[in-house]
Amino acid sequence: MLTVLILLSLLVLFLIIHNSERDWRSSVLSAAVSWGVIVSLATECLSLLQLLTFGSVLALWLLINFALGWIYYRLIKLGKRSLKLPTIPKITPVSLVLLAGVAFIVGTVTIIAIVAPPNNWDSMTYHMARVVHWIQNRSLAHYPTYYSAQLVHPPFAEIAILHLQILSGGDRFANLVQVFSMIGSIIGSSLIAQQLGADRRGQIFATVFCATLPMGILQSSSTQNDYVVCFWLVCLAHFVLLTLPYKNPPTYLVLNIGASFGLAIFTKSSGYIFAFPFMVWLFVWYVNQMRWKMWKPAAMVAAIFFSLNIGHYLRNFDLYRNPIATAEYSVEYKIEIYSLPTFISNIIRNLSLHNDIVRHLGLQGFITPFTGIITKLVTIIHGFLGVDMSDSRITHPPNSYHGVPGLSFDENVAGNPLHLLLILIAIAIFIFYGKLRSNKKILAYILSITIGFLLLCWMLKLQPYQSRHHLSLFVLSGAFVGTVFCKILNRYVITFLAVIFLVTSIQFVFNNKYRPITTQNNIFNTSRNELYFTNRPQLIKPFFEATDFIKTTNCADIGLSLGAEKTPSAQYWEYPIWILLKNNTNQVTKFGHILNPANLSAVKSQVYPYSQFNPCVILAIRRGKEAPVETINFKDKTYVKKWALNPITVLLLN
Repeated sequence: MLTVLILLSLLVLFLIIHNSERDWRSSVLSAAVSWGVIVSLATECLSLLQLLTFGSVLALWLLINFALGWIYYRLIKLGKRSLKLPTIPKITPVSLVLLAGVAFIVGTVTIIAIVAPPNNWDSMTYHMARVVHWIQNRSLAHYPTYYSAQLVHPPFAEIAILHLQILSGGDRFANLVQVFSMIGSIIGSSLIAQQLGADRRGQIFATVFCATLPMGILQSSSTQNDYVVCFWLVCLAHFVLLTLPYKNPPTYLVLNIGASFGLAIFTKSSGYIFAFPFMVWLFVWYVNQMRWKMWKPAAMVAAIFFSLNIGHYLRNFDLYRNPIATAEYSVEYKIEIYSLPTFISNIIRNLSLHNDIVRHLGLQGFITPFTGIITKLVTIIHGFLGVDMSDSRITHPPNSYHGVPGLSFDENVAGNPLHLLLILIAIAIFIFYGKLRSNKKILAYILSITIGFLLLCWMLKLQPYQSRHHLSLFVLSGAFVGTVFCKILNRYVITFLAVIFLVTSIQFVFNNKYRPITTQNNIFNTSRNELYFTNRPQLIKPFFEATDFIKTTNCADIGLSLGAEKTPSAQYWEYPIWILLKNNTNQVTKFGHILNPANLSAVKSQVYPYSQFNPCVILAIRRGKEAPVETINFKDKTYVKKWALNPITVLLLN
């Protein structure tokens, strides 16, 4: 399989970077960051030349592996590297059992990621849809589309998927980007714990803490990008901590900081919020250390940051006249009123998303869940604050917050109640335990995480899906919790807590709402095409029958009319259409969007090659309550309804 070339390059990068003086975990993170930079810059170059094709991408990876192999060979010849792999440290049987539990979770999630196709809602509307558009267009350039999220959101996670998709010829390995990000985050969490002063018990506990996060387990087998940005933030935190002992930071660490920061922003906009406190920490530290000489490392960080993001910034500026453009709908997510009561409200409500600990522990048969009590408490507090819990100025969608949510196996809303409880306990211990409190490194680290959380509460309205954004904060907190606990608790208590984490996490491994493996209908006995619709099974019949009808027309140019409004919502699924019609291997199928002229990306329809698109079939999707489309006029041609099954209409050229 040609996708092995991608993994091979990562392995060789590790062998080049690692030496006997470095912790192997740090070498893994450095190799991943280097790999991310190579993938980003190489893809941007191929995109400029419109060479995102199978031949060019294959040649790229062959060239990368040859170059890296030659560098490693030269290092061996010079005696600077050896063929020996890192030595595995001795660990106790108990620690081995805990790590085996982590390996079981990761291994099972990996199997799920390979067997199940991408099927979460965002993947159907933009994560995977933008990938197939890039492949068709041979470029990352913005294109006419009904859903601006395909254009404006940072693209790194999907760029990685793009390479896997081109080399494999399908989306079989698309979910692995998140899986490897999870693995990297687990490794990084244990390494940061060591940097904060944790012994081996604390490092293993941090590993277990990270691996057992319900949101992490559920989401890591999907093509979301929260774990990808989380991994780059873990890398950033590690390199910031690694840099602090130096009065004049080494160039390789400065470059790694700039690259980690740049890749986080290049992956997801939440990277701005969560990376900001760490960058401020680093800046303040080195201003005190280096004074005016600080400009040199600062310039290096800025240079690599902009080299990674400049392409996306320019594409956004070209279409939206704003380098950090936000999708039209995203204004609904911004806080509309700034006051201390509403800020406190957002903090409380964000924390309340992770409170169903009784059901998480499986104790509901013995203890009444606390969710109702906590909801009443939240309501009382809001009464004192004079704030409506569902105020549309701080909540989206309006009236969507009704109190503490229950246990969920949905990757979009799952909470991490046990992990939050231990974070709060660790913070309390840190505050009241003088020896720990005097450790400035630990203090600055947990302050950076806390400030990131507060910034999130200050800037964004509460959403039902907000716990997704919290994933990075939980992963970064694992190192802090492991460090505090190993300083205060004995090994039996730490082991007991780790076992509880592992045991209670298994339910999330097996019962993923959209990729289950133990239910009657699961990923092993359901067809791959049907699994795309696990979120919306009611769409299977109309999508299957509509695409089967289109195949009978032998039409190769398919127009997509996904909503007629200026800014269509995310209700319209695009990616499955590509999958179902691409199965018709007798011809090359081309897709293009039929847009409302007021859509901001419609101007791209006038630009070559999109201006040359002339569909012979239009597949139209409208909201369920809307009547089927009877006719569509496009480029002075009329298309009339020939087939319809709510919510899809197929129109042919009259």
